[in-house]
Amino acid sequence: RGLGYRGGSLVCRQAGLYFVYAKIQLGASGCPARAATLHGIHKRTPRYPGVLDLLVNKVVYCPQSHGAPWARQSFLGGLVQLETGDEVFTRVQEPELVRAVDGTRSYFGMFMV
Repeated sequence: RGLGYRGGSLVCRQAGLYFVYAKIQLGASGCPARAATLHGIHKRTPRYPGVLDLLVNKVVYCPQSHGAPWARQSFLGGLVQLETGDEVFTRVQEPELVRAVDGTRSYFGMFMV
């Protein structure tokens, strides 16, 4: 309600204080060369030329045994002040690690407080 959607982003149609949240489920059958990835919620705004970080989490994911399957999750949530036209989206540095099993383990949203 009161939000639009454009190109993978939620678009703020009314200025105010919003609770933004995102949860991702990560997993793989073994460990790649990197043992960490970044998960973040970001903003694009007509008032600034680049992407702004709102919330960012560094997820360390490799288990002790590097050949073993693993699963981790990352949850971000917080209050942010948004203006009309701001676009909010979530991004994972290593998207191939996201596990979309049944539609309930990874999600993203926001609502006005």
